[in-house]
Amino acid sequence: MRKIIYLIFLFTSFVVYSQPPKPSEEEIYEVINFIIQNGNKSSKNFKIITEDPNVKNDSKYFDEKLLKEYFNNKDIKSIKEQYATIDQFTLTPKYILNIRIIHKEKLLSYSSNGKYFWTEFEKKHGKEGFLFVGKPLFTADKKRVIINYGYFCGGLCGSGERVILKRSNNSWIVEKVMSGFMS
Repeated sequence: MRKIIYLIFLFTSFVVYSQPPKPSEEEIYEVINFIIQNGNKSSKNFKIITEDPNVKNDSKYFDEKLLKEYFNNKDIKSIKEQYATIDQFTLTPKYILNIRIIHKEKLLSYSSNGKYFWTEFEKKHGKEGFLFVGKPLFTADKKRVIINYGYFCGGLCGSGERVILKRSNNSWIVEKVMSGFMS
């Protein structure tokens, strides 16, 4: 009986400790703040940020061919596990300074009941537009990350990218721009 308990304990310990550690809030917001400061030349002018409103509708996150081009199987597994909860990601003001957070649900409500989004947005916030950022998805070793970000500034005004960032000398650098849009 003692051997069985010991084997169960050993197996459980192995399973728990073999899982890569989940990214901490500090690690997540280090990436987000890097994007706010360095992601786009225009991003420094915005005073509002929201979560990426389109991330769950984007099938290219899991284009296996694209992921395998940049990541090993362990990293792909880690990215997919984090993506499973991406729609639950909400920004928190604890880690973002000097920029107002308006959560995507609130922003999306501006176009309810047949209202034009930008008319409602400008009534409430002026003509400045807003940044958006997705949840950073880390590799198993947390040395690389995929993140969506960009800005919207009107009906046909905006830009965004999906990038791979790489940890180098205690800072993040853009390793690869995977995709983007501009209007």
